[in-house]
Amino acid sequence: MHPFFAVFFVLCFIGFALRTLFNYLKFKGSSLAEKKTVVNAVYAVMAVLWFSWFQMCFFDPVKIAIPVWLRHAGLALFVSGVFLFVFSHLRLGGFTEEGKLVTGGIYSRIRNPMYLGFILWIIGFPVFTRSMATLASSVLWIAHFLCWKILEEKSLERKFPQYGQYKKQTWF
Repeated sequence: MHPFFAVFFVLCFIGFALRTLFNYLKFKGSSLAEKKTVVNAVYAVMAVLWFSWFQMCFFDPVKIAIPVWLRHAGLALFVSGVFLFVFSHLRLGGFTEEGKLVTGGIYSRIRNPMYLGFILWIIGFPVFTRSMATLASSVLWIAHFLCWKILEEKSLERKFPQYGQYKKQTWF
């Protein structure tokens, strides 16, 4: 195994674990999760996490032979995921539209387009780069996204009485 791949995998794993811990603390209403320094640290962790994940693709020790059309499909998934993330993030007005449940635009169809975008790009880019070990590790990362989604939705159900109805009318 390439030593850089192992280092980036560990950094990525730690980053996902820390972000999941933060989401759990936030869900539980911990004052720690509200501190500006902690929130800024989480943003830094996310930057390291994504940098490490992309490096895993480039240093992946298991390159797979796949047809060009499938690589292009992987690139299309990746680009779609990035677009979905950016577009939905902009629709929120940045990181938050405080005190308001956003249900318009992309959010009228998909409850969690940012997480869906992450899932698409975390599958698509390793296919494009032919990175089998990174693609296999996607199972771990997607599990974290789903955990974040569940915690976030439970919080929104507590905060907004209409969230249950909104959930029934939308996907993911």
